[in-house]
Amino acid sequence: MKKIPKYPKSKIPKKTNTTNESRIRNSPGFTLVEVLVAISILSIGILAVSQMTVMGMKVNTVVNQRMYARVVMAKVFENLNTLPSNHAWLFDTDGTQNLTVPADSSFADHFTRVTDSNAPYSYMTWWRVADDFPETDMKTIRIWVVWGPAMNHIISTDLIKRM
Repeated sequence: MKKIPKYPKSKIPKKTNTTNESRIRNSPGFTLVEVLVAISILSIGILAVSQMTVMGMKVNTVVNQRMYARVVMAKVFENLNTLPSNHAWLFDTDGTQNLTVPADSSFADHFTRVTDSNAPYSYMTWWRVADDFPETDMKTIRIWVVWGPAMNHIISTDLIKRM
């Protein structure tokens, strides 16, 4: 029989646990909870960025529509500005100085539709003319550009012209 050596208590070798459990506990990796928390935070961030992207696309569409409406308004403004003051498009058809927004083109003094294959919608331009307003021998022409699926978007400007 083999004799077991006697060691002093300070020299007894410590028993090492070599099971899989202790290796996993002492490994430098991540726990399942840490991974789930990281994935949750990442998914919330990605969701926020995707919503901002969609919102940016919607705003970009609206800005493009308004920009094109301004281009249409500038064209109509220049066309009316270059006409002589006795042109038929510059007559005040109702004889009033009412420049309020008409409900539709049938209440306007004049109107025209502007279509372009590059434009997202058809743009209607209406204008009303007020003679001798704001002074005698002057015409005020209020121009509206209306667009949208229900013609619910509108911008306007005034042109004052000597008679």
